[in-house]
Amino acid sequence: MWITKQTTGKKGFTLIEMIVVLMLASMVVVAVLGIYSRVRASAVTILDRLQANRLQTEILQKIAEDIDRLAAPGFDAVINFQNKLDNGYRSARLVLENSYYGNDDKKDTYERVVWQTSYDPLDDTLILYRMHGGLNVEDKILEKDPESSASADLFIPVAAGVTYFELKAQEGENVLGAWTSGTLPKAVRVGISFAFPQELEDGSVGVPEADIFYRTIAIDRTRLIPYEFVKKKFAMPEEDPNEISDDTDPNTLLEALDPEL
Repeated sequence: MWITKQTTGKKGFTLIEMIVVLMLASMVVVAVLGIYSRVRASAVTILDRLQANRLQTEILQKIAEDIDRLAAPGFDAVINFQNKLDNGYRSARLVLENSYYGNDDKKDTYERVVWQTSYDPLDDTLILYRMHGGLNVEDKILEKDPESSASADLFIPVAAGVTYFELKAQEGENVLGAWTSGTLPKAVRVGISFAFPQELEDGSVGVPEADIFYRTIAIDRTRLIPYEFVKKKFAMPEEDPNEISDDTDPNTLLEALDPEL
């Protein structure tokens, strides 16, 4: 009896199969990298837009906080602002001030905040400044005049490159471009922009309305708003149009509902 010895070998990949696998793998990698690059580009665009709008939002928030604090109930508060054109740019100055009465009934300034823009000839734009003075200052050491007890009234630059800064007051149905009254307005609308001016539809040069960030700030949001319910009587018809009288002809009613009958 003859015994035949059989040898078993392991079957491997051929060169063509390896090339096909490498081609498929490279196609998958290229597709994944393409999706990743598009997603990353979209994320960068979104972050750039958020960063571009962040400064305007923070400035408007800080102005709103100053108005809420200085125009709080219990203080003799004053809000004044004026707008002007400064080298072709919309510029404004906002003054917030509240007072208190001491033991001798003397009126003194408790806190004073000024927001204003000034033209920068080097950058050909506006610079936004903020001044915080009065008795109640933010920094008790740096903002005090060493020769007196009053504030040094330092104007601190907040942002450069401003191309639009305007304020308006809401008084009923009227929108006013200046407020110099001793009474407080109902609301103040602040607009700011860093966009580059361009030619508008009317032929003038300015910042487009879509590039201006606005915020309407209510004065003393805790105040009571008077309202009254007005009772109104509605005139009722003498006869009900849906009412059917007893002398109505049924055939006439059917013809009115369906003319083909």
